[in-house]
Amino acid sequence: MPAKKRTKPSIASVARAAGVSSAAVSLVLGGRGGDYRLSSDTSARIRRAAAAQRYVRPPRRRGPSRLHIVHLADLLSMDVRGLGGAVLYPLMDTLAGHGWLTSVDPRLPSDDLNAALLTATAVVIPVNYGFDAAAHALAVAAITAGVQPVILGRILPDIQAIQVDGDQRSGGKFAAEHLLGLGHRHIAVVGGDANDAHTHERLTGFTSACAAKGVKPELWGHGNYRTDSAHRLVASRLANGSRPTAVFCCNDRMAVGALLALREAGLDVPRHVSLVGFDDQEEYTSIAPGLTTVRFESTNTGARIAALLEPKTPFRRTEMLLPARLVARGSSAPVTLEKP
Repeated sequence: MPAKKRTKPSIASVARAAGVSSAAVSLVLGGRGGDYRLSSDTSARIRRAAAAQRYVRPPRRRGPSRLHIVHLADLLSMDVRGLGGAVLYPLMDTLAGHGWLTSVDPRLPSDDLNAALLTATAVVIPVNYGFDAAAHALAVAAITAGVQPVILGRILPDIQAIQVDGDQRSGGKFAAEHLLGLGHRHIAVVGGDANDAHTHERLTGFTSACAAKGVKPELWGHGNYRTDSAHRLVASRLANGSRPTAVFCCNDRMAVGALLALREAGLDVPRHVSLVGFDDQEEYTSIAPGLTTVRFESTNTGARIAALLEPKTPFRRTEMLLPARLVARGSSAPVTLEKP
């Protein structure tokens, strides 16, 4: 007896599973359930049924294609050297040249998914520290609605999305190799957050490079990517008598906090202690001495993403890791035995 052919999921099959009409399914997956006062329970039941069947709403092709960008606040924190200026802005320019429109939402939506998102051709989801779970849920909802997600700042598992992030592990490795090459062996490290993927990757790269040279850096703790938290942490360690010849911080913001604490303890950077940050954030380029840090190169990444967003291109999982590069400035120098 021939095997029964599996039926392709459809609006009708989702409606049967959710116990609602096909019109209700169309409204919810099209982002207009609230306009017709469908309850949140009904909307959630429809989305669960669609996800269980892996139903993907066919993308709309009426009118021009549109790129929708969520979480504008996070986007604005991605300065011209980061994923905002180096990836997103070139992507927007390229798509505009192809006739695309752009819409922006200042929020990172959760359950309140709106028509602007669910009727777009593609949605850009910038993901910064702490938003991994919300971004994952949003990407799943977009795919269900037939919208191609583009995730900036994370590589998330099990998502058919175009995802762009920096090579965090290599960045940590380059920071360690720089300090080791200057002769440093007593090195302290300030992490970002113990539960953050970027912290884990940066520290893994850093400690692995140190281990290869027989060096075990001191993990002083985590500064939550904040200047004030890193300042308190470093000041406390220095007050307890620790005197490393170099400090590595998992972002530039914390490196500034470390710099203040070192100065308050009478330690000169880099004469007594070398200091290395991460991210090459433009807002910290004016500090003295210039901060040695790690940045990501993103040549042509926006154009590469635009090519993947052609209307007839099927959804795909594409990962783009931006190469890391160490930027040596005045805050790091060869180790010295000079006492403060």
